Amino acid sequence: MLYSLPALIERACSPSRFDPNLAVNIEICETINKKQGSAPRIAAQAIVRLINSTRSNQAMLALTLLDNCVKNCGYPFHLQIASKEFLNALVRRFPERPPARYAPNPVQSAPENQWNHFDYVPPQQFLANPVMDRILYLIKEWKVALTELSRYKQDMQHIRDMYKLLKFKGYQFPELRDSSVAALAPTEALKSALELEEEDRIAKAAKLQELIRRGRPQDLVEANKLMKIMTGYDQKHQTNFKEKFVEELHKIQNKARLLYEMLDNMKKGDKIDSEGTTEELKNACESSLPKIKNMLKEEQDIEKIELLNEAKSIIKGVTLKYQDIKNNNYNTDYDISGKFKSESNNQFISQPISLIDLDDEISSTNQHAMDELSDIFGNKVSVTSSSLDDPFDLLSQSINTNTLPAASPTPSKSSVSSSPIAISSPRNESIIKSIIRLDVYGSNSSYKLEAHYSNKSTAPMDNMTLLLAVPKSMNLKMSPVSSDSVPPKSNSTVTQSIAIHNPSQDPLRLRYKVTYEQFGVEMEQTGVYHEK
Repeated sequence: MLYSLPALIERACSPSRFDPNLAVNIEICETINKKQGSAPRIAAQAIVRLINSTRSNQAMLALTLLDNCVKNCGYPFHLQIASKEFLNALVRRFPERPPARYAPNPVQSAPENQWNHFDYVPPQQFLANPVMDRILYLIKEWKVALTELSRYKQDMQHIRDMYKLLKFKGYQFPELRDSSVAALAPTEALKSALELEEEDRIAKAAKLQELIRRGRPQDLVEANKLMKIMTGYDQKHQTNFKEKFVEELHKIQNKARLLYEMLDNMKKGDKIDSEGTTEELKNACESSLPKIKNMLKEEQDIEKIELLNEAKSIIKGVTLKYQDIKNNNYNTDYDISGKFKSESNNQFISQPISLIDLDDEISSTNQHAMDELSDIFGNKVSVTSSSLDDPFDLLSQSINTNTLPAASPTPSKSSVSSSPIAISSPRNESIIKSIIRLDVYGSNSSYKLEAHYSNKSTAPMDNMTLLLAVPKSMNLKMSPVSSDSVPPKSNSTVTQSIAIHNPSQDPLRLRYKVTYEQFGVEMEQTGVYHEK
């Protein structure tokens, strides 16, 4: 029998149960990971509602389920527990100040003091609340593992704020077990470039959906910027996952060298601590070896193959040294040579667009990554080469397909690459885009352009600037804009005149850069236009 996600949660936290059902908990985690979308939010809301149950056994079951989801469902679920709404609901039953004579349970690593012992009575004179203790423990655990160690720590700051607030009010947090923090800390396993890209895509999709759900102006601005990155508009902030993988490979090599140095310094009679740093480094190196072997079978880049072989050789040497120490053989030596290549040489350096020289060949590339958002919005987004013309208003408007009409009487084909600017002739039908419309007058030797600025959003666009560049064979003259602020819900209220002298009668070629500020955030878009 198939259960819906809320039904599974109710089943796992049934008030008739006194021990957690691990199988159902794992099924809930797998369902959340499989469905994604709104599933993490639905699960978080259902769980926190049961945590506030008046029955302590049901609340403890819900807290155990919450802990399993946090440790198994990744960033999309972490984003939900880090929201103000969830955290406020989690501590809703907390009094303004801790109860008199209250102290948390002395929860340590001892098996008799585990959280799932609902009938455990602490042998101390202070009053204790197991539900409150468990919540305080989880908040402190999240504060350490998510706000300090997580890759996305900047999105987890509300957890830190809640921790500080409770501490200020006088609540005492239990001591953490190292094993529970380690289970939540980022994994040290080596990931391929494709795995890193997929992980980043899932995280961005979850954050985008949450920003859109909140709907505040600043959230929509941030969502707009995120959508530009996801769809390929913003090339400056694109992550090079191949370089990132090389960095991860270098980290594994450094760990292997550190482990070898630690093993080489051991003397006869020294033993390896089964839970110490040596064992952790050894496990990290061993877990990456099968992945490196699989990558060597598929990789075709000679440079990458050399890096992988180097890492493989180092790890094998370290593994053999570790086995020798285990067998009380301390005098062996293995070659783990190979110079570490500086990561700074491989860093991506973003190049600013040239607004002076257009004599180099202009190439336009349309990257259609909108299908990545289909899982979020429920239906597939269809995009054509001329429908990516409104990157500044993706959240508030539908994407329309526009084509440039041919000029009359002399036919002329024009192409626009991902442009927020509409360029048209007044003798034909005008094409209105969300920001700027350019009306072109004149012949091939002389052009006059009229720029009309529009703002379809509900906030003003301040410091609006249009920068144009033409080839050296042309002369460009731009008059001042009538106003540097475009009011909201306006159409062609701000204008600017532009003149282009083209003595060589070359096809019109423009490179543009549009900048403005909205909600205090700087927005920018660049692109090219040329006649064929």
